Amino acid sequence: MIKILNDLVSNRTILLAGIWYAQPITIVLVILFFIKSSRDERGRAIIGKASIIAMITFIFIINFFAKISDYIPINYDTTAFCVQWIYNIVVTVEVVAILIYKKIQ
Repeated sequence: MIKILNDLVSNRTILLAGIWYAQPITIVLVILFFIKSSRDERGRAIIGKASIIAMITFIFIINFFAKISDYIPINYDTTAFCVQWIYNIVVTVEVVAILIYKKIQ
């Protein structure tokens, strides 16, 4: 398991895929912040709820990264990979949460 994880975080192709994935998902998040349908009658409660869920996700993932850093040799590429994919996952969770809350309300 650790060998597979080590091979995964050392793969520059997956790092570049994460970089290319981050650009459109960040643009979608910024657009969702500014459109009127992301607000409810009290203002920006939808974005606030989604941000709380994204922050909880961030806390869990960053703790997982800290735990596995004992088993994986940490270098620039590994750190860049982990930080990039942590960002991607957290932003994706926030976008999905905003879209779900928009459908509910």
